[in-house]
Amino acid sequence: MTNRSFSLFSPILCVLSVSAAALVVACGSDSDEDVADTADAAVAKDSAVGGDDTTTEDSGVVADGSTTSDASASDASSDASTMAGPFNVNPNGAVFAALHAGNSWFLGGDFTAVNAIPASRFLALDMSGNVSSTCMTDSGFDGVVSAVVRVGSSLYVGGSFLSYKGQPANRLVKLDASTCALDTTFSPPANNGFNDTVTALGTSGSSLFVGGGFTAYRNVANSANRMAKLDLTTGAQDTTFSPAGATANGFDGAVNAFAFSGSSVYVGGSFTAYKGVVFSAYNLAKLDLTNGAIDTTFSPVGLNANGMNSTVSALAVSGTSLYAGGGFTTYRGAANSAFRLAKLDLTSGVLDTTFSPAGANANGFNNYVYALVPSAASLYVGGAFTDYRGVANSARGVAKLDLTSGVVDTTFTPSGATAASGFEGAVVSLAVQGGSIYAGGVFRNFKGVRVNRLAKLNATTGALDAFGPAGKTERGFEAAVNVVVADGTSVWVGGGFKSYSGYSANHIAKVDDMTYAVDTTFSPAASNGFDDAVYALASSGTSLLVGGDFTDYRGASVSANRIAKLDMTTGALDTTFNPPANNGFNDYVSAFAVSGTSLYVGGSFTAYRGAANSANRLAKVDLTTGALDTTFSPPGAGSNGFDSRVAALLANGTSLYVGGAFNAYKGVANSARRLAKLDLTSGALDTTFSPPGASANGFDEGVLSFASSGTSLYAAGYFTSYKGVATSAYSLAKLDLTSGAIDTTFSPVGSSANGFDNAVSTIAVDGDAVFVGGNFTRYKGVADSANHVAKLNAVTGVLDTTFSPPGPTANGVGQGATVYVVAPHAGSLVVGGDAQMTYRGTSVLGVVKVDQTTGVLQ
Repeated sequence: MTNRSFSLFSPILCVLSVSAAALVVACGSDSDEDVADTADAAVAKDSAVGGDDTTTEDSGVVADGSTTSDASASDASSDASTMAGPFNVNPNGAVFAALHAGNSWFLGGDFTAVNAIPASRFLALDMSGNVSSTCMTDSGFDGVVSAVVRVGSSLYVGGSFLSYKGQPANRLVKLDASTCALDTTFSPPANNGFNDTVTALGTSGSSLFVGGGFTAYRNVANSANRMAKLDLTTGAQDTTFSPAGATANGFDGAVNAFAFSGSSVYVGGSFTAYKGVVFSAYNLAKLDLTNGAIDTTFSPVGLNANGMNSTVSALAVSGTSLYAGGGFTTYRGAANSAFRLAKLDLTSGVLDTTFSPAGANANGFNNYVYALVPSAASLYVGGAFTDYRGVANSARGVAKLDLTSGVVDTTFTPSGATAASGFEGAVVSLAVQGGSIYAGGVFRNFKGVRVNRLAKLNATTGALDAFGPAGKTERGFEAAVNVVVADGTSVWVGGGFKSYSGYSANHIAKVDDMTYAVDTTFSPAASNGFDDAVYALASSGTSLLVGGDFTDYRGASVSANRIAKLDMTTGALDTTFNPPANNGFNDYVSAFAVSGTSLYVGGSFTAYRGAANSANRLAKVDLTTGALDTTFSPPGAGSNGFDSRVAALLANGTSLYVGGAFNAYKGVANSARRLAKLDLTSGALDTTFSPPGASANGFDEGVLSFASSGTSLYAAGYFTSYKGVATSAYSLAKLDLTSGAIDTTFSPVGSSANGFDNAVSTIAVDGDAVFVGGNFTRYKGVADSANHVAKLNAVTGVLDTTFSPPGPTANGVGQGATVYVVAPHAGSLVVGGDAQMTYRGTSVLGVVKVDQTTGVLQ
C-alpha cells in the first residue's frame, strides 16, 4: 500500500411538443454516460438497440382537448452546483421525464428526493417548483420512471419499475392526477403491464400508445413487440392494431419516439423491420392509427429505400412536415443528406432539401439530437452538438431554427465563444411553455452561469430566466460537512458551510430526518450559527454541545469560544455553560464524549476560560455549569493532557479512550503513542493497555475516530502499524478494550491483508456491521472496492460487497472528495463530506442518506 496521504453524500427523458395541426409526441433514450457533447456520443448511439437505450419525449391532453407542453431534466453524472442556479428544482438523481399539465409539473426519473423532500422516482410540483400537498409519492416506484403523459384527470407513467407504493405495477400505471392514487382497473393486481422497460408514451383519442423494449403485455407472449395500443380506461390491448404472434405485430428493435397526425402515428427507434418484413422500416415508420398497417408510400420496402441509417430519438409534427432527430447521417441511403436532423413530407416521406441541403457541412448537427419542439415559425432543437451546418460553436446543446429554411437564429444562440453560445453539456429535453423554453440534460452551465441540469430560457432572446421555489437554490450544503448527530426525528449537521438548500445556515443546521427540511426556528434567517467551522457535536438531554474553531454565535461577539451549549429546539445559547465574559478554549475543539454529568473535550487547545496550561488538548467539564474538573486535569504544563492534538474520544464503562497525533501524556515521552486509555474520574493512564516504550503501545501515525462494540475498540486513522509491528494495521484496527491486544482475525498482518490504502477519518458500529469513511479507494489491496465509504463485518473484517459492489462508480463516493462522517440512523446511513461529492455517480451536496443494507441512495 503506497501513496498514502491524509486530509482532514440510462437517462430516458420525455418531452411534449405541440403544433396547430397535431399533438406531437417524440420519445427516445440514452445511457447517461453516452449523452455527451463530443462526437463520440453519436457513434455510441448508432448501435444502440433496446428499451433501455433510448431518449424520450411525451405529451398530455387535458380534459378540454387542448394540448400541453412539458419538459424534462437532469443527469446523475453531472456535478452539483455550489452556486445558486436560476432553475432551483434539484433532484438527488436523474430526471428522465417531466410533464407540464394545467398548473402542475410532474417529474419522473431515478431520484429519491427533490429539494431534499422524499419522492421515490416521481413527484408533483406547482408552477413555482413547490411540492404538491395532495400528490405525495415518497414511497413511489421501486424502479426508474421514464415517461409521463396526462389525459384529463389521469396520469400515465411508464418505466422499468415493478411496483407502485407496494402494489404490483409492471412498467406502466395509471394514476389520479390530483391524489396520485393507483387505478387498479387499468392495472389489475394479478395481471398487468409489460415484460420489459417502457420508454415512450403517447395518446390519441381514447387510446394510449406505448413504446419500449418489451414483447409481452399482461403476460401474453409476443403480443406487443416494442409497441402497444391500449384503451385509456381499461388498459385492454387493441388486438386489431397488434395481432398476437412473433411477426404479427410491432418491431424488431426498441421504439423510442411517437408523433401523431390525422389518422397516422409516426414511430421512431432502433429497428429495421415491422411485422417481420425485413428492410420495411429503417428506424422510422408511419402506421395507420386504427389497424397498424404500415404506409409503404412513406416507407417503401427495400435497403436504402426508407428511413435513416441510425437511431431516431425525437419526432415532431408541424403543418405538413415531420421533423426527426437522432444519431443518423443519411436518409433513404443518400450520404450526408441529413446530419442528425431531417424534415420530411408527412405524406410522401420526401426529404426537404431546402431545410437540409445536401453536403457534409450543409445541413444538420455534428452530434446527437435528442429533443425537438416546434413553436410558431421556429423549431427548437436539443442535443449533444456544438456545431450547426459546419460552423464551430454555433449551437452548443440548443438551437433555434427557422421551420422553413433551417437557418439558425443567432440572437437566440450567438456563435463564437463557447460561453456565449449555450450549454457546456448535452440537452436531452425541451419544452415550450408561454414565452419560455425549459431545457434539461447533463449540462452544468449555460453561457457561463451554473444551472444544475435544468434551465428556463426566454424563447425569443435565449436569456436565462428565474424559476423555482423561493429560497431553495441548492439541494444540500455548499461546503464540507464534518459531523452529524441524529436524535428523534431531527438531524443536526456541522461543518464549514454557510448555507443549506438556499437557507442561511452558518456552520450548523437542524433538518428533519425524513423530509430534510431545514428548521428555521433553530436557524433564523437573520441571525444564526457560528462565525467559523464546527467539528464536533454531541447531544445531552435537551441540549446540543457544539465544538469547533468559532468564537461568535448568532453574531454576538466573543460569546462562544470554540464550544457552545445550545437548546436543541430553539438554538438558544446556554449562558450558564457559556458565561459571556469568560468561556471556552483558546484553540479549536475537535471531539466530544459525554458520560454521566461530565463532558470530555478534545482538540488543539491548552487553556480553558483563560487559565494557561489548564487543559492541554483534553478537558473534563461539568455538563451544566461548564466548570473544569481540576482533579482530572491538575493545572500545569506537564500536569495534564497531551503534547499534541486530540482528535477522537470514546467513553466506555469507567474508561475514556483518547486518539490523536500525540506521543506523551502528562509529559511522559512515548507513554501514549496516538492512543491512550484513561480513568474517567482521575485521568490516570492505564499502563496495561499502554505499556511504556517507543514500540510498546499505540500507533505510528494519527488516530482520528473510535467506535466500540462488546469487548472491542475500533480505531481509525492514517497509521500503518500497531505496537511496532509493520503492516499490522492499515488505517483501521480492532483492539481488546481491556488489554489493547489487536485482533489478527479482523486485521491479518500484511501489506494487502488488512485495512485501507488511505486515511479512515470516521467510523461507526451498528449491530454486526462496521461503517467507515475517509479518503481511501481500496480495501485489502483490491482496487475500487471501497470508494471513501465501506461496510465491514464487525467480527471478520470481511467487506460487504452488497453495500459496496466492485467498480469505480458502483460503490461509495467519487474521487476528489473525502468522507468525514458516517452516522447510522433508523436503518439508514448518513454520509457527510466535501460539498461537491458524487455517490455512485450521482451528484450530492455535502451529505447523503443511503440504505444500510444495499448502499442505495434514499
